[in-house]
Amino acid sequence: MPYAAAAGGPLVLSIDVGSSSVRAAAYQADGSPAPDSAARAPSRFDTTPDGGVEIDAIVLRDRTAAAVNGALRRLGRRASAIRAVGTSVFASSVLGLDARGEPLTPVFTYADTRNAPDAARLRREWDAPAAYDRTGTPIHASYLPARMRWLRRTRPQEFRAAARWVTFGEYLFEQLFGRPCGLGLSLAAWSGMLNRRELDWDAATLQALELAPASLGVIDPEGAPVQGLARPWRARWPALARVPWCLPLGDGFCSNLGTAGPGAGAIVVNVGTSAAVRALVPGPAPAVPPGLWEYRVDRARSLLGGAESNGGIVAVWLRQVLQGLDAGGLDHAVADLPADGHGLTVLPFLAGERSPGWDDAARATIHGLRLDTRPPELLLAGLEAVAFRLAAIYDLLAPEIGPRPRVHVSGGALRSMRWTSILADALGRPVVRSQVDEPTSRGAALWAWQTIAGANTAAWTANGGRRVDPDPQRQQIYQAARQRQARLYKRLSGAAGLESPQETWA
Repeated sequence: MPYAAAAGGPLVLSIDVGSSSVRAAAYQADGSPAPDSAARAPSRFDTTPDGGVEIDAIVLRDRTAAAVNGALRRLGRRASAIRAVGTSVFASSVLGLDARGEPLTPVFTYADTRNAPDAARLRREWDAPAAYDRTGTPIHASYLPARMRWLRRTRPQEFRAAARWVTFGEYLFEQLFGRPCGLGLSLAAWSGMLNRRELDWDAATLQALELAPASLGVIDPEGAPVQGLARPWRARWPALARVPWCLPLGDGFCSNLGTAGPGAGAIVVNVGTSAAVRALVPGPAPAVPPGLWEYRVDRARSLLGGAESNGGIVAVWLRQVLQGLDAGGLDHAVADLPADGHGLTVLPFLAGERSPGWDDAARATIHGLRLDTRPPELLLAGLEAVAFRLAAIYDLLAPEIGPRPRVHVSGGALRSMRWTSILADALGRPVVRSQVDEPTSRGAALWAWQTIAGANTAAWTANGGRRVDPDPQRQQIYQAARQRQARLYKRLSGAAGLESPQETWA
């Protein structure tokens, strides 16, 4: 670990509910993880052939509990030093609850594209630019307006029976505390239904969807912590029974906090299962640049950027399909291959597209295959394709941040030095490879310290990291490859028969 861990002292517990696992770990006031406290419960979304990406709410709740059990068991007597709990949850998600608070539906995730036709219809029916300006998000399959329209159309009985629609984070806290606990700004913003200026549900959106505000969670712009676990949780976790629990935060916000600290002025490129390019800015922004989104995180700040559902999952999928590439890791598999030497052009849209083109009908494509194309070349082309997409988002975001912003890269996928180098070459900018092992978990811990102690978290920076500079020759090669990818995208955008919400990406 890159931190010098101090012995003893108060702790906060961080819970990170991700798409590939649930993690729990304790952190000290200086941002360092408590030694031997981390626990992990493997998890995975369920996928369906028609584009569904969902998970059972009770199963995910139990996996979360298993991770917390493991962390408390590792801490032993040190658990009595926990002063607060911070929680990060993947965004955006929704599930329906009955009048007793029991799940009627699975948890539908941001990556579920079954509602793409509904998003296309809403773009035709609504004043899409006006909705974009109010909410900071386009009309797209990853957000709740299209999801709610799809649920009403395809699951009418469940839709009518649902008393409330909540995020997984809300459901988790309702289970733990025995009551609805409210919804923080960051998760509300990720829904695509928050008015980014008024910091409440967007009235025009709810009216168009025929949704009553009472059917959704109560938004708390202050994010006040809650206390007092319900039975049987307080008997299971006595060390957590009476400490403050911060309302769940969106994982993207936590990732930025954990990577670059709480200050503005840095761009964070994160490649985990999904991928994103984000920066903390004063909020609300006067206008959201087309192709990006704005998620409010508190009364003074927003997270500005763009995201892709297709990040590290592209490499995972290729290595599963192309058998024999697992030995030695990513860097070993592509070590001897030159930049773009394969001649392939990849659109990596295994789970549709989000930023910057917002084509939820997009599908993955590999163009240029030959009889002599080898599996490592396909893998390298996939890594490069993800980097090109992130570079397109960066090109839109960087002018909003200022001249030559600092760029940090983080996430499990970027433990690959080759992928980090590809990203620097595609951006044409030096990047600092974060030393933070679990940025999302660390960000939730930072928020908890700020909330309950007013701790001086200005020192919670990225703690250095290795700088990777772009290579001018490879940068030129990748500029040409990016243009090739953009031309293929334009030829195929909307090929599934649905209009693309963004026609200007290049």
